[in-house]
Amino acid sequence: MSKLSAIKRQARQRNSGGVYPEPMSVALTLLTALHRLKPRVQPASDGKINSYDRQRFYFTYLWLTGELADCRTTNDIPTINILTGSEPCRANSLRRVRMNNISWVEYALAHDTHHGIKWQWQPLPNGLNAYFSHALTQTTEHWGLSIQEKEAFIHGLTKKWRTPSSLLGRHRIRRDGFFSYFKTLANLDSGLSTLSKRMLLGEEGLHHHSASAYQYQDSEQLRYEIFHAQTRYLDRLRQVLMTPELEPMLNVSLPISANERSLLHKNDPLPAYLSESGRIAEFHLDLTKATKTYIKTPPLPIGSQRMLEVDKVRYFFRHIHQQAQQLTHPQHTITTLRELVNFRANELALLFIVLTGVRPTHAITLEQACCFNFQHAIVSDKGRWRSVTLPNYLQQAILRFEQLKHQLNQLFPMYTPSALLWFQVNELGEPVPLTAKALRHFMMQHWSQCYPNDRVVPYQLRHFFAQHARAALDPVLSTQDVDQLMGHSSFGEHLGSDMHFPASQKKLTKHLNGISDFLQLPPFTEGK
Repeated sequence: MSKLSAIKRQARQRNSGGVYPEPMSVALTLLTALHRLKPRVQPASDGKINSYDRQRFYFTYLWLTGELADCRTTNDIPTINILTGSEPCRANSLRRVRMNNISWVEYALAHDTHHGIKWQWQPLPNGLNAYFSHALTQTTEHWGLSIQEKEAFIHGLTKKWRTPSSLLGRHRIRRDGFFSYFKTLANLDSGLSTLSKRMLLGEEGLHHHSASAYQYQDSEQLRYEIFHAQTRYLDRLRQVLMTPELEPMLNVSLPISANERSLLHKNDPLPAYLSESGRIAEFHLDLTKATKTYIKTPPLPIGSQRMLEVDKVRYFFRHIHQQAQQLTHPQHTITTLRELVNFRANELALLFIVLTGVRPTHAITLEQACCFNFQHAIVSDKGRWRSVTLPNYLQQAILRFEQLKHQLNQLFPMYTPSALLWFQVNELGEPVPLTAKALRHFMMQHWSQCYPNDRVVPYQLRHFFAQHARAALDPVLSTQDVDQLMGHSSFGEHLGSDMHFPASQKKLTKHLNGISDFLQLPPFTEGK
């Protein structure tokens, strides 16, 4: 395999939509871990948390958060804080919330906001809550590991794991792959937004580092995505272990109680706040002398601060259309035609950005030689060539500008054809490339006529394009689809390496063609 081919393969494996690890091999390693965490001698039932309970408690928590892989010495093991609902969230903390007579445990998850790191409560996935809820219902004390227990914990992680005799002959995943199971699936999950991935993987774990800057969600939406994603990851393991010989091996002894229960036991029903569609709220327990009340806390804004409201974008393009109509006449003079051409060039550039998502600082027009039948084009994006599909509405706008070129040829004796698809013209009728500065001035001038107190730039239309793509429902786009449309790529994923199946390209084209309807852009009347 060539070096370039290896890079491409690695990029595909790390990108959204890659192949998940085989669930049975992961589940068998989980069973091996549970076998190692079982006490060799049944501890005395004295109603207290014992060392085995604490080590299993820490192991399961660190597996969920992906920190097992980082535990090499006793100093790497964090101390888990058990907090009440009235205490503020902080790192490495758990708390129990009781609503609708159902207890649910939440853990601390860091949100990277514009005001720094904010810790928020994240509900445990449905599949681990039953174990942790029982543990914290018994007691919220004595969960800290002693030095001796930490040393035993590290020894258990680093010492060679021997497969239990009952699992011999079956293939199981390596320990490092098992330790990073939740992070691996989050990275490959095509249905998980880039902002959710950034929370779970960190900025350094993202495949395309700039992608998160273009999207916006609040913490309630992210909490919902992560809760259901992590629940799906556990469901994959539970489903392959539902056999008479393997299912009993999932059972673990519950702290203090002499009973056993499956570690991946699923709760049904869910409390009301986990059943709301699209978002999960965070609550603070308000304590007074007589009552205890859960009060909803405001969600945190996460991601891009350059979003444009849908209604404002719609009204802006409607305003641009009306202004262009006033400049359109049955017969043009040199002055009126030049004014219309320059206006249409700016309008076409803004349509190009909002309908394709191309960066306005790199390509605010297209070269004739790089456009193919007005349906596809290639643009130089940050030094790399990438393909762009031109939606139907944009094709019609380009053809309308082509008609203006014919009129320029008739009225301006100095007019010479340009290598660009759209451009401005000077007093002599000579083509002049549209600059980013001129486009910014044009957009600010006309946006201020609609919304005097706003200051906007064309680049915000690219943010709008990304947010609409992320929230698309017909068709639903994966994280990788959004990256493709935005031109986010690593080495080995640019032009010549981004081949799509026809069905995939058809989905992207359908989305692009639907943006004009979403924005309620006016229909074309020229030539009718």
